[in-house]
This record gives sequence, structure tokens and C-alpha cells, in this order.
Amino acid sequence: MRHRIAIAAAVAAIVGLIGPCAAKPAQAQKRAASTRAPAAMTADEALLAAREAFVKNDLARFDAAAAQAREHPLAEYLGFWRLRMRLQAPNPDAYSGGADSDIRAFLEQHEGTIVADLLRRDWLASLGRRGAWTIFDEQYPRWVLRDDDDVHCYAWLGQVQRGRPAPPEARATLFSVRSFGEGCAALLEAQAKSGALSRADLSARLRVALEGNSADAARRVAELLSLDAAAVNAALSNPARSLTANSGRELTLIAFSRLARNDPEAAAARLKTDPSPLARADQAFVWSQIAAAGMRRLAPESLEWTRLALEAPAGDETWAWLARAALRAQDWPTLRTVIERMSETGRGDPVWTYWLARALRSTGEPARADALLQGIAGQYGFYGQLAAEDLGRLVAVPERAATPTAEELAEPARNPGFARALRFYELGLRVEGNREWNFQLRGMNDRQLLAAAEWACRRNVLDRCVNTADRTQSEHDFRLRYVSPFLAELEPVAAERGLDPAWIYGLIRQESRFIMDARSWAGAQGLMQIMPATARWIARKLGERDFRIEQLHDLPTNLRFGTYYLRSVLDNLEGSPVLASAAYNAGPRRPRNWRATLPQRVEGAIFAEIIPFTETRDYVKKVLANANVYAALFSGEPQSLKARLGSVAPQPATPDDDLP
Repeated sequence: MRHRIAIAAAVAAIVGLIGPCAAKPAQAQKRAASTRAPAAMTADEALLAAREAFVKNDLARFDAAAAQAREHPLAEYLGFWRLRMRLQAPNPDAYSGGADSDIRAFLEQHEGTIVADLLRRDWLASLGRRGAWTIFDEQYPRWVLRDDDDVHCYAWLGQVQRGRPAPPEARATLFSVRSFGEGCAALLEAQAKSGALSRADLSARLRVALEGNSADAARRVAELLSLDAAAVNAALSNPARSLTANSGRELTLIAFSRLARNDPEAAAARLKTDPSPLARADQAFVWSQIAAAGMRRLAPESLEWTRLALEAPAGDETWAWLARAALRAQDWPTLRTVIERMSETGRGDPVWTYWLARALRSTGEPARADALLQGIAGQYGFYGQLAAEDLGRLVAVPERAATPTAEELAEPARNPGFARALRFYELGLRVEGNREWNFQLRGMNDRQLLAAAEWACRRNVLDRCVNTADRTQSEHDFRLRYVSPFLAELEPVAAERGLDPAWIYGLIRQESRFIMDARSWAGAQGLMQIMPATARWIARKLGERDFRIEQLHDLPTNLRFGTYYLRSVLDNLEGSPVLASAAYNAGPRRPRNWRATLPQRVEGAIFAEIIPFTETRDYVKKVLANANVYAALFSGEPQSLKARLGSVAPQPATPDDDLP
């Protein structure tokens, strides 16, 4: 009872913030927009129909629908969509006249909006393809988001084509993109042909492509290296056979890297018996790919392979997998060596800052370790909390910033971008709404961010409330950053299942950001993101024969079903929140299999970091870090993340055929 009262007191303020839902999707409008005759459409339906025609690149249907949406509050998107269709045509002028002058007029009318910036980005790509450098140079500095590598590549290509060298950041981009768009492909070719990129540079870029498993990028670089296209395709498609063909260095690297990804054991055996024609550094690179692939499969040989790769010319993503191999074995000297081989950027990631500090402590450098921990201990993510705890400080809620004044709240209320975002949410168009919302946050200080977050919470746009409050740097309001709505509905369900409400809130915050109608790409639905097949299993267990999938968007049903499943996987996995959180995301079979590969008992934090699925690894860390903050909010007491994580010991992977 005392726990229940403490939670209620901690969240009473936020309950008052949340009014009636103001942003439910217009699913019926969407269906009507695609089936109703144009003459019968409302303005909302017409806008949705125009958007659908834009997505399908159907100009005739677009114009018919757009004619009925001219007075819509989001009507400026009609011009944006139509101009984008013109830019996407094989001939940019294919649709009724010259596009450039119309785009310029649109940008002048809507300067400072997200649609202007998105259109300018697409226009810059078109100008770059056409080599229209005068207009490109005029527009490029006005592009705000700077979020497209291909457009940047066109800017540097324009410099190269006019006799100026590309800046250092051009090389960095060419070596970091996973695949080449048209602009970066053209820049790469120009740099190679001019000699700005040597053969050694191209070989290094080939290794980057192989590390990223990008066959297209590998083919493109191989062409610039004058490798035979048929031989390259053979190395990519049938690497084992290709290795018998006495190929040259680059083809051997391609074949070994591909074989390593598909069958690390076979690649290791082959490399041990016949490493020719690879030099020592190339052999180390292949070992790095074998070790990384092995760790993605949790192969027991991964640490042995890692030790053979310590001199590899590898990238941070590869080193991260090798670090996990050392971490699983708790081989602190090797872990330290691996992390120190990362770039400065890689070592600066809180993940590897933390584990380097732990490795330093274990190898006799506590002062240096503490300095690293101090650098991230002020953060509230997974590793910031662990770092603080290692320095003797449990996680506590920071002092709450002053509530925004009426004057501060008036600012988001009169922001037209926020108004457009709300209209998009009402239409069920979250991508467009989030894009509008986030664009308004540029350059905001903490007070403005808190006002925008509070304003969002009062309108029940909880995901934007959370995400906006999460951006503050020095003034914080965790009441907004970690909202806890529908407490009256959640608490009795949690008590019935014997679950910690803080954990449930931590999970919902990560699963759906409190969006009632959230749907994942995989089909999970509702607040607790329940898959339809899992929901049917739960319904059978609960004896609810009349259950329908649509009920997952009903709050009581979603909470009841989600907590039932969470309790089920927790019981199935010996009460470990780490394993149960992983099971909620990836299914219970996988964490059982992962646990079975452990060579020894490990901290919960180590198990979380060595999860081989990137999505699940990030999910588990975020859910449990969230839960720890919620526990601090609800109890008013500092919390230990390490205690919450516990430890995980190896056990045989016995199946439970009944649990989905």
C-alpha cells in the first residue's frame, strides 16, 4: 500500500496535465479517401488522397484530389508534393513547364519551413545530377537540415569539376557511407580518376564495404580497382570456390570476408591452412571479420579469433564486436586493447567509454578509469547510470526545473509548425507530424524545450512530450521526460501480475512512447506493442474466446495482455529482468539460447551488451535504464541499476514450446 501511495504522489501532477486525446488517427478517413469518388471527399479525405497519389507518383489523381484540398490547413504540402513529383520525373521539366523557376517561387513563399528545406534538398540533388552548379552554389548554404550525404557529395563534386580540391570531410564521407548514392558514386569516381584517391585508398575503401556487408559498394570500388567483374561476383556469391582460383589480393579479401560472414568456422580453417596471397595486415583484417561474424553467432571461438585480429586495419563497428567477444569472457586486458584500437569517436561512445574504464580498473589504472567514468556519469542512459554507480552514486532524479510560465507556453501555442504537426497526428500521419515537430525544436534552449514539452503533454501528444523534454541539457523536468499516464489503470494490473510498475512504464516508454495506436513495421500493436499471434495465445490463456485483434488498441486490454506476457516470460526465465526484457522484444527462445553460450556467470550489464541482435541489445538497455529512473521517480529514493540487472549464469537452452 505504501508503494502504491508513493507512486500516486509522484505522478499526480502529470495526470493533471493529460486531457482528452487530441491526436487519434483518422483511419476511417484514410479508407474513405482511397475509395470515395473525388466529388464526395472532405478536405481531410482529399488531402489524404493527394498524399496517396503522390506516394504512387500518379499526377492525374493527385491533381483531382488536390483541387478539393486547397483550403486545408496543410495545403502547402500540396505544392510540395507536386513539385517533388516533377523532380522525380525522368526529365525534371516533364510536368508542365520548367521546374526550377516554380521551385524557387515555392521556396521564397515558404522559406523557413520544413517543406521548403525538404524540397531544397531534393532540388539540390537534381541540380547536382544536372551539373547546374551556379544555382546549386546559391542554394546549398540555405539548406538547413544537412542530412543527406549524397547532396554533400554533389557539393564537393562541383568543386572538383571546377578545379578545386575536395575538403577533408569529403574523404571521411566517402569512407563512411554504407552504400553509394549517385552523388557519392560520382565523387568517388572523380577522386579516383584524378589520383586524389590512390590504389591503397581504394583498397581501404573496399575493406569498409566488406565490413559493412555492402556488395554494391564492394562492386563499385572493385571496378575502380580494375578488378574483373565476373571474378568479383564469383567471390561475393561463392566465396569458398573463389578461394581456390589463386586470385589476387583484393579478390581474396572479398572472398574471405564473404565466407567469414556466412561461415566463420570454415573461413578460420581455410585461413589457418592457406593465408596466401595475403600479407600480415590483410590476414589480421580477415581474422577481424571472422571474429566479428563469430561473435554475432556467439561462437565459443570468437575470443581466440579476436586475439588474432588485434593488428587489423578495421573500423569501429568491427572492433565493437571484438570487444563484445572479450567482454563475454571477461578478458579485461584484451578488452582494453580492442577498445583502444577504436577511433576517438568510437571510444567516445558511452558504451566503450564505460567498458574501457572497467578494463582500466581491472588492469591497474583506477585513476584513469575514474576520469573516464566521470565524463559520462551525468548522463541518464544505461551507461551513464552504471558509471555513476561505479563512482559511488546511485541514480536519483535531478532537481525539477521551474514549470513554464504562461508567457513561455504561449510560444509553442502560436508556432505554426507545431499546429501543422497536430493536424498531421489527427490524420494519422505520424511521420510527417514528427518531422514538423522536430524541425521547430532547432536552436531551442532548455526553457523553450520544457515549454514545448509541457504544451505537448497538455494535448496528450505524449511521445513528443517525452522526446522534447529528453533534449534538455541543464534544466530538466523528469515529470515530462518520464511521463506516467493512466496510473489508475496500470497499477492494479501490475499488482495482479506481481510486476514492478516502474518496469512496465520503462517498457512502454521504449515500445510505443505512449502512442495508443502505435504499430510497428513487424505488426506489433498498442501501448505494449503486442504481436497478433502472441495476443491470440494470451487470449486463449485468459479464456477470452471473443477476443479481436482490434482490442489491442483498447487501453485495459493492452495492459492486461502485455503484463500477462511479461509475467510469463519473467517466470520462464528465472525472474531475470534482463532476460525477460530481451524475450519481450525477441521472443523467449533467443535469450535462452544466448544464455546457454555463456562460458561463466556474467553481470547483467555484460549480458545486455553481448546480445547479438542490435535492436534487442539497445532495447534491453533502454527499458531497464528507463525502469530505474521511473523507480527513482515513484519512490523518491536513489536506485541501483546494477541491482536491477543482477547476473546471468549459463544454463542449457531447454525449449518451452508453449510460450510464443
